[in-house]
Amino acid sequence: MKVRFDVVLFNYLDRPIFEVLIDGNVDASSDQYPGTGSGTIMGIQLAPGPKKVTWRLGGPEGLAHNGDTVTSKNTPELKPIPGGKYLGIHIYPDHTVELIPTASFPRVSERGESEMAKAGRDRG
Repeated sequence: MKVRFDVVLFNYLDRPIFEVLIDGNVDASSDQYPGTGSGTIMGIQLAPGPKKVTWRLGGPEGLAHNGDTVTSKNTPELKPIPGGKYLGIHIYPDHTVELIPTASFPRVSERGESEMAKAGRDRG
């Protein structure tokens, strides 16, 4: 069984990321925080359960690790909710990921706000 979502990506890293994949699906990109969480990828079908999430690192020319592929340190689990139409993909500086389904357009996660406050970055 697959569930259809409109996906919103939240990148809490200090650099842009691209080619975000969940089990080889989605292919999203995002600028660094706070320029994140505004685009939507419509109609992505995903099966519930544990997910492999990867992304590639972007940034200015010469920045270390540009183009490297990162795999999340955790294995986030997709747990659809009744009435859940959206899926927020939240990628954190420690290379862990949360998949948060919602009935309305996703927002910055509590953990994301906390991480960015600790780093001295805010939504401006």
